[in-house]
Amino acid sequence: MNTLLATSTIKEIALEYANKIWNLKEIDAIETWVHKDVIIHSAIGDFYGKNYMEDVVKTWLKAFPNLHVHNDIVISEKDIVTIQWHAKGTHTGEFKGQHPTGKPVSYNGVTVYRIQNNQIVEYWAYINMQHLMDQLQ
Repeated sequence: MNTLLATSTIKEIALEYANKIWNLKEIDAIETWVHKDVIIHSAIGDFYGKNYMEDVVKTWLKAFPNLHVHNDIVISEKDIVTIQWHAKGTHTGEFKGQHPTGKPVSYNGVTVYRIQNNQIVEYWAYINMQHLMDQLQ
């Protein structure tokens, strides 16, 4: 059964999840906020399931452990929350075959969450990967 939550509630879920994962590095937020069969559309590939969400997050945090994300615009409608954000960090771990460079990176993107029954059931992340990879050269 799909329970449509109040727009403010789904916005709070998305913002809390994003802050805990990217800024506080609390990977266990996945257990709380992500559905076991989540559909993930990420800049590094499409995946299915909570375990893959954890793998995607760990890939980014291993490469950019001091990553900090700032939310610029947050829009919610029905069961969808869209966040436009910008991020900064330092490349100190391998990422997409690129060995650590120690270089600072700055990039922006958009993440879309579909939330049902207090959990993220679908996740889209859009960033300009070429812009990010150019900074690692």
